[in-house]
Amino acid sequence: MKSLKYIIVLGIVTGVTFSSCEDWLDENPKYSVDNTVIFDSEETAKQALDACYGYLTTQDCFGQGVYEMSVGSSGLSWSQTNGSEPDRYASLNATTAGDAVLWAWRGLYKAIQECNTFIVNMNNGSLSEDLKENYTAQASFIRGLCYYYLSMMWGDVPLRIEPSAHDAISEPKSSFIDVVGQIFIDWKYAYDNLPENGEHVDGYIDKLGVAAYLAKLNWMLSCNPDLADRKADYLKDAKFWCDLVYGKYSLQSRYSDLFVNHVQNSPESIFQLNFTTSSDYSWNRLNWIFAADNASPGTAYQRIRSTKAFHDLFRGTYPGDPRYDATFLTRWYDVKNGSSYHLISDSVYTYPYKTYKTKSTSRVADAVAYIPYDQMDDPTNPTVEELTVLQEQFYTENTTTGEKNVVNLVGQFATSVGDHAGWPLWKKQIDFNCQAQQSNNNIILYRYADFLLLMADVYNELDETDRAANLVNEVLRRARTSVSPEASQPVDFPRGLSKDQMRKKIFYERLFELAAEPEMYFDIRRGGTETLKMALEIVNRHDITYEHCEGEAQHNNPDQRFRDRYFGEDATFYGKVSDESFLKKNLHLPIPHSELSANDGLSAADQNFGY
Repeated sequence: MKSLKYIIVLGIVTGVTFSSCEDWLDENPKYSVDNTVIFDSEETAKQALDACYGYLTTQDCFGQGVYEMSVGSSGLSWSQTNGSEPDRYASLNATTAGDAVLWAWRGLYKAIQECNTFIVNMNNGSLSEDLKENYTAQASFIRGLCYYYLSMMWGDVPLRIEPSAHDAISEPKSSFIDVVGQIFIDWKYAYDNLPENGEHVDGYIDKLGVAAYLAKLNWMLSCNPDLADRKADYLKDAKFWCDLVYGKYSLQSRYSDLFVNHVQNSPESIFQLNFTTSSDYSWNRLNWIFAADNASPGTAYQRIRSTKAFHDLFRGTYPGDPRYDATFLTRWYDVKNGSSYHLISDSVYTYPYKTYKTKSTSRVADAVAYIPYDQMDDPTNPTVEELTVLQEQFYTENTTTGEKNVVNLVGQFATSVGDHAGWPLWKKQIDFNCQAQQSNNNIILYRYADFLLLMADVYNELDETDRAANLVNEVLRRARTSVSPEASQPVDFPRGLSKDQMRKKIFYERLFELAAEPEMYFDIRRGGTETLKMALEIVNRHDITYEHCEGEAQHNNPDQRFRDRYFGEDATFYGKVSDESFLKKNLHLPIPHSELSANDGLSAADQNFGY
């Protein structure tokens, strides 16, 4: 018996029936809404549409699975090197049997399945044509959104656009371009049939939001090297949709306010998912994924952190950038154990800080050492040699004997120390008021800053490089003005850059602005192995990471569970990732083993390259 377990979500809709409890829990569910249901009241139809949106917020989908795989498998995240599933995907060696891979896959397909049934039942009902078009358009958008994530993260995938039934379990893979074709159909239908002047309500898509997604899809395809022969057409269409959307949204005045509890009606939100801890199925478990256990009242696992390399690239590129403190958590108050025994304001410190004891005849006090980036030749890449010299400014001294003990920053950050202190936390999805495992934070899946940066890339590729710089500078200006007095960083992009220079700068700027957000995995891979290589070489050229992985210090690491990573079989060639097979494999995630076993339309030969 083939078995895939799904979470029950839809159980509130009047007039909707389910297959038997046994089938629902222990078998592949072929449908959850009876295909013969006719929606004859607006209330029932709205409840069913809300349930379609609700499936996006489950633990399988964006409540954990999709988000976890996108950030954790990006190549710029760190997880404990203990042989666990996060170890595998952070090492870019995701397993086909991994829980998070399966959750993400089935969460997206579950939402698709419900949309398929909803669309059929909605159109067979007796409600007004205007309502049918509106609700069907929204369900079509959701289905297209799910296929957008599936195709960008897995490539060729089964394309299901009809309600499932017991005799319709088999479905072979469709080509990436065919899946993309269906996304265009769904989103164009949504755009054509949503009200022209519909009120924007957070948690629901509107006409303008669909236009923004059509701009993004065309831009993503224009970046794809396998579709180079159609690049001009994709850019033309991307520009059309960009011009339609530009100026219709605005940037949140404070960058950090994008990542707080219940961001409602943010002017920057193009589409967001709303969560509540009172729901039985809407589960935002991202605090559990990203936070340290003592950073909030809730239960957390610090499962995914930032690499030191990306942290230093950001910190060194834009010292004083207000986005830094909203992106990384490097020090915090221990809410569970308190910090009364410390004489400093925060009680927990991680990279690039190290706490140490200073001794005197009367007391023992805590002090904090740190990497002095402004004293480095390259602030984006501190070297072990520089730290060895500069760390002598941090020392403990016995006031009786005069004996000094240097604080060993190199030992802390280039050698395993048996704890998590060597890596900063991703901060954006940490909920400092989280209780248990559920967070109140809403998730903006697509925001206007993302749109402005992709629009800049479109205009650059169309040889309007100065216009591209102006668009990027809108985002940078907001970053500077997020604090008072205004910060000096990040500085504006200058005019006069070449097309290649602008393309490269936009790539890194998207990493800084959108770090640890829902599309991190495929944003990095949008240009194929070329852009993936650019991201991974951030890690491979980082001197502290190199010392941790390949230098003399790695032979003396006392705890192998806390190690850095190098990427590619030839990673010992300092700073480079030239293993094309490794890069090609990591353009996509593996198809879950459970899907290959359960879907008679797939075989082992359909597994993605390299898995």
